[in-house]
Amino acid sequence: MPVAQKVGQLFMAGFDGSEPTDGVLELIREYNLGNIIYFARNITSPTQVATLSAELQSEATAVGAGLPLFVATDQEGGVVSRLNWGTQLPSQMLIGACDDDVMARRAGATVGRELRSLGINLNLAPVLDVNNNPDNPVIGVRSFGEDPERVATLGTAMAQGLQSVGVTACGKHFPGHGDTAVDSHLDLPVVAHERSRLERIEFAPFKAAIQSGIDAIMTTHVAFPAITGSKELPATMSSAVQTALLRKQLGFDGVLVTDCLEMDAIAEGVGPAEGAVRAIEAGCDIITVSHTLERQRAAIEAVLSAVRSGRLTEERIDRSLYRIRRCKQRRLGESETVEVPEWRRCATASKQLAAEIADCGITLVRDDSETLPFDTSRPLHVVSFAGTRGSPAEDERYDPEVVSTALREVGFEVTTQIITGDDPISIEAKNEQMIAVSYDARATESRAEALQSLSQHHDQLAVLAVRNPYDLSICPDTVTFLTTYDYSPGAIQAAAKTLAGNVEPTGTLPVTVPE
Repeated sequence: MPVAQKVGQLFMAGFDGSEPTDGVLELIREYNLGNIIYFARNITSPTQVATLSAELQSEATAVGAGLPLFVATDQEGGVVSRLNWGTQLPSQMLIGACDDDVMARRAGATVGRELRSLGINLNLAPVLDVNNNPDNPVIGVRSFGEDPERVATLGTAMAQGLQSVGVTACGKHFPGHGDTAVDSHLDLPVVAHERSRLERIEFAPFKAAIQSGIDAIMTTHVAFPAITGSKELPATMSSAVQTALLRKQLGFDGVLVTDCLEMDAIAEGVGPAEGAVRAIEAGCDIITVSHTLERQRAAIEAVLSAVRSGRLTEERIDRSLYRIRRCKQRRLGESETVEVPEWRRCATASKQLAAEIADCGITLVRDDSETLPFDTSRPLHVVSFAGTRGSPAEDERYDPEVVSTALREVGFEVTTQIITGDDPISIEAKNEQMIAVSYDARATESRAEALQSLSQHHDQLAVLAVRNPYDLSICPDTVTFLTTYDYSPGAIQAAAKTLAGNVEPTGTLPVTVPE
């Protein structure tokens, strides 16, 4: 294989639109591009995704070495779900509230079957970060929780489920993005803990996943000075992290995938082109450049130039190519079969499991006043707070009407008030049953104040947190508090059933809420 085609196999590229663009086709034809990533921008319907996957695979197998593509997406569940037509599973933290490894394995297999039926063969999941920082803006409910053992057990089970149905699992974000208060999409976070603490907390889920045979791991653009000696060196570009720690100490010989090099932690530093070279020097196999054709070309050409100059040896490229080909042969075979009718069967199974997970994991944290269940024969007033995505990792999908709609479906007569921005709250019906639907209110001062005002003035108020459970910390001790950990269809339906008394909430809070 010519060196340009070898290097092309080491790149994962994204593109805009629901059909192959001229740019992505050029990357496949010119460089033998080996890997594609889908975002919500690429997805409109199951038939369209299946067709898109088939067209891209046809192009890839017609050129170069005829290797099939890894077609990847982030279908974690909950707030990070690129396939958004009602089949997505609840968040990993909701699964964490169930604390059931059998269910986590079923979740992986169920998601995997749906992805595979649409030609998607690499899921950038599970999230193996231990979320022990309530101020984390990018992980939060994407994590199974704050207990390393729980994260390790559930994450390993989910990965096994994915791989049991022929989909490559990619655990992320090594060595751990859980204890950061900065989003690496926007800046370079630093985790300043000493090595012994990292070994005990952050590394533990990744170690368990490696021992269980996970196919791939994604790096994180976070600095770990206890490992690298630097507060300015992202783990993605550190051989001390990727080779000495991950490859040698932890024994990982699978595919090492970078997080996107267009994230500001890299793009505003050395840039994607130089970052690609340094990531390969550090030990990474697949370099992700998710958005911009010019940056994708520049990164590929930078690696080619590094090989021609001797900075990178062709032998080094071959080692990564070997890992990628080995994984593709294990999971993909010679060609991909895309079957939309099979997706319909998978969709039914996904919805059923989503309901089961949500009914199990929905968590009634506090109800000392015995406010719940509400009486369906009486009016219910819903105060919903508008919300925007917590991180660029998520898609802008939250609808503040979603809880009211679900409550009507279980028999409530509902009136709704939506609070946007700094709108003042004025509610006269103090004796009316009332629920406040909070969406990460703790992170916004005006929303926190509004929620506290409601809590202080309405005796029959319940608070439903549809994103971060940490909103509990801003509620008075007397307020009933229920959390779904996300606003996926299954989670919201479980909330409505719980409020109506049709479901007994049994989930346990997988994180500690600060006082």
